Amino acid sequence: MYSPQDVAAPPTCHEPGVGAPPHLRWIHEERRQGQSVLTSQRMFAVDEREAREMIALTYGMITMVDDAVGRILQALREAGLEDDTVVVFTSDHGDFMGDHGLMLKGPLHYQGLVRVPFIWADPAEKCAGARSAGLASSVDIARTVLARAGIAPVNGMQGRDIVGLQGRGDRATGPEAVLIEEDNQRAYLGFKEPVRARTLVTACHRITLYRGADWGEIYDLHDDPLEQENLWDRDPALRSRLLELLARKMMDSFDRSPRPTHVA
Repeated sequence: MYSPQDVAAPPTCHEPGVGAPPHLRWIHEERRQGQSVLTSQRMFAVDEREAREMIALTYGMITMVDDAVGRILQALREAGLEDDTVVVFTSDHGDFMGDHGLMLKGPLHYQGLVRVPFIWADPAEKCAGARSAGLASSVDIARTVLARAGIAPVNGMQGRDIVGLQGRGDRATGPEAVLIEEDNQRAYLGFKEPVRARTLVTACHRITLYRGADWGEIYDLHDDPLEQENLWDRDPALRSRLLELLARKMMDSFDRSPRPTHVA
C-alpha cells in the first residue's frame, strides 16, 4: 500500500557510536554477527533500507486498523448510539520504527517505545480536540474509565482520572514524574540474568536504572529529544536528584491491597 521510497527513516537510524549505552551497542553487534532473533517479537537491529520497508508495511497495517475503527464508529451512528458512547483508543506500548537502528520492542526505554497513543472521544466533553502536555501513564486508564462511569476505584487502585483533570494542557495538572517498571523474561543485551529496568520520566528528563549494571541512562528530553547524549556520567548532581525521585516514586507506587485487618 505504501512505498518504502516515500518513507523517511528516523534520524537516529544508524550504528551507535562508541559513547552509546552498552545494551544498544550489544544489540547492533548481535546483528553484525548474524545472531539476531528475527522470528519473534524480540527487538533486533536494522539498517536504513530495512527500516524503510518495515515502516511502509506498518503504515499499511495502521491504515487497516483505521478503516476498522471507522466501521465501528459507523455502526454506532447507524445504531443511534453515537451520542451515548465513549470511545477510547490506546495501545500497550509504542514501537521502535528504526529509532536508534532498532525494530519492534524491548527493554530500551526510548521515547518511541514508551510513548503510548491515547485518544478519548466523549460526547459529553466540551473541549473536543484538546491536547494535554501533562504526564500520564497506562496505570491511569482504569481509574479514568471508572470515574467516567461514576464508579469508585477499588482499594489499592493506583493512577488518577486524567480526563477529569482541570486545566488541560497545563503540565502542573499532571504528576511530577511517571514510573515505568520492566521485568523481562530474557537474559540478553549483555545481561547475565533476565533484564530488569526501572525508568522515571519527567517533563524534562528520562532516567533508567538496570539491575546488575554499574551504568545507567539519563537524557535531557528538552535539549536532546532524540536521546543521543547519555548524561549518566556527565552530571552527577542531576543523577542523584533523579535517582531520589525514582526511589520516592517507587515507594508511592507500592501495592497497598488488600487492606490490612489487624495491627502487627
